[in-house]
Parts: sequence; C-alpha cells; structure tokens
Amino acid sequence: MAHDAPIRVAAIGCGQFMRQQHIQTIARSARLHLHALVDIDSQRLADVAARHRPKRQTTRWEEVVADPAVDVVVVAVRPEFHAEIARAALEAGKPVYVEKPLAPTPDECRRVHELARRRGLPVAVGFNRRFAPATVRLREAFRAAGSPVSLYYRIADDGRIRPPDQAWKNEDRLLIEAVHMFDLFAYLLESEPVQVYARETRPNDAWVLLEFANGSRAGLLSSSQGSLAQPKEHLEAILVRGTVEMDDFVEFRSFGLAGIPAVEYYAGRAYDGCDNRHVEDFARRGLAALRDLRERYARAADESGVLANSADEAAWDRFHRMLGDPPLPQVNYASDKGWGAALEQFCAAAVEGRVPANATAIDGNRATACAVAARRSIQTNQPVDLDPQEWRTAEE
Repeated sequence: MAHDAPIRVAAIGCGQFMRQQHIQTIARSARLHLHALVDIDSQRLADVAARHRPKRQTTRWEEVVADPAVDVVVVAVRPEFHAEIARAALEAGKPVYVEKPLAPTPDECRRVHELARRRGLPVAVGFNRRFAPATVRLREAFRAAGSPVSLYYRIADDGRIRPPDQAWKNEDRLLIEAVHMFDLFAYLLESEPVQVYARETRPNDAWVLLEFANGSRAGLLSSSQGSLAQPKEHLEAILVRGTVEMDDFVEFRSFGLAGIPAVEYYAGRAYDGCDNRHVEDFARRGLAALRDLRERYARAADESGVLANSADEAAWDRFHRMLGDPPLPQVNYASDKGWGAALEQFCAAAVEGRVPANATAIDGNRATACAVAARRSIQTNQPVDLDPQEWRTAEE
C-alpha cells in the first residue's frame, strides 16, 4: 500500500474507551478512516455512528472482520472476547490492534501469537504508555544509567465513579489495569520478570513486587481506593546513577543524570466537544495544572452525588452538568499517555509491511502471565516463579 493511501479501520466496540480514544484518533487522523463500526448495543451503535459516520455499522463483529474493504481491525470490548475476535481477524488476513489484556490466560495469548506468526500478520496490544512522551524520556534515562534499577509505581483510581456499563472494570484490576504497568516495567527495564510476590490489603488494593532477570526490582501499588483529586499514576526509580520521577505523564523530573533534562512538562490530549484548556496548561505548568483539573473534577463528582452512588442516573446527570459547557474531559484521559501515536503508528506500519513498534502478542502474554501469577501469589501467600520461555517459546 502507498504511504499516503487511506487506511480503512474497523472499530469493534463503542464503549467509553473506544469512543474517547480510538475513534477520536481515527477522526482527527489525515490517513485513518472509520470504515466499519460494531457494537452489540444497537442504540449505542446508532448514536456513535450518527456522530462519526462510518461506511457501515453492524451488531455482528464477524461481518466486519471478513469484510475485504477493512485494512485494520481495532478491538475494545470486554477482555474475555479479545482473543476470539483477534483470532478471527487474523484468520481473515487482517492486522489487529487489541486492547489490554490480550486475553485472560497465557494459553489464550499464546494461541493468538502462534496464529499471527503462521499468518505473517502483526498483532498489537494496547499498551499505549510505551508511546507517551514521558515514557520516551524515561526510557532514555533508564538506558543512560544502566541496571539494576529499583522502581516504585503507584496507580490509584477512585473505583466508585464508574458508569453502570463500566462497573465490570472493577472485577480484577491486576488483569484489567495493572497489566499496563507489568508491560511498562519490562519495556523500561529491558528485562524479563522472573518472580512475582503480591499481597492484597482489600479487594483490588494490591502490592506487587516483581523481580527481573537483570537484578532490577519493581514494586507496584495498584488500588481502586484513590482520590479523583490526586494524580492517578506516579513513578520513582533509583537508577545506577541518579533518580527519575514521573507524575501522570504530564511531568518528568531527573536528579543527577547528565544529559537528561531536570524537568519536563507534556501537553495534554484534546477531546472533541470538551473544554481543552488543559492541553496547553499541562505544557506550561505540568503537575500543578493537572492537580487543578482533577480537583475541579473531584468536586463535581462529590457535589453531584456520583461518589455516593455511581448507579444513580440522576447523579450522573448532575455531574455532567457541573462539568460545564463545554465540559471538562474525562479526567483520567486528559494526559497524553500515547493512545493516538500507538494506534496511528501501528496502522501505518501494518499496511506498509513494516514491523510495528507496538507491544506484541508476546508482550501481551508476559503481562497476562504476571497478572495471573500475582493473583496466585495473593491466594497462596507465596512468591510465584515465572519462566519467560512460557511466552517466548514461539518467538523467532
């Protein structure tokens, strides 16, 4: 395919994440085009289609993976369906971008990878943080300073504020959310995890310690008991020489690292129909601007009653009215965590016959294996060994 030819994308799923991330990336892209749209909820499908006007819309994903006009399939549905749809897309000769986790078990991940290898087609797993501007700087610092590394990461969200159709996201944060961090650790450390030990303070409030083959160790605090007013994600790493910190992908700081900026701020991500003043505000003030935005969002959630009862539709109506006109963006999506770059670069590489820089099915398998091992460790109160050959056996 010519390097400037349109890329026809099929988006499977019209949930909040697909609407606020991938479909908006496609809509603002000069090259990506929304060819097909799928959702089992016919009303939601009709609403999203009316706004974004795909060439076709259907409630049956099987129809679009078989459509010869589709160049790339993007999947963002419940995790238990990821592997099935990915395999069907591959069987139909389509490159596929699958949201995390690739699958709930390592065996299912392996089946996707082995099929992709046989068909000679790329699979990307939606570990978008690899493409965030802050991650680019972190990786530069890690590579400059060497290993081993001592790393701490906190990801804490307020699990009370979930629209009723998103309540399932609180089922198992290790598999739904922490896989992002497991992938990021391996990516930054450039090493394989070999042991996991995890404990749970309360449901979905877990400490996870991972040991890596190069001697590095990473500690993860993952919780659904955080505050909307605080940054969702924070990283600290003590390197061989120097230290780095990162807050919610809007601010990076380094200490004692020659050639690495002491402080950098990163612009936010804009959203259609939203109050997008935060985009430049993040670039000017970094974490201070993010805190201001999150505090406004938290105040609206608290005063509307959403935090007391997220299933109350009237509370959600009050909440949305309090966000203003145009409204604030969904606060966890305001930072640039690499969603747009991850999808655009994958689609372009896939149709042009280049190897995408995205996380692969092997990376998806590693992250799922870490989540499964962490859950087993919590259940047994014992560390769990990992064998990297379990996800790398099929790698060429």
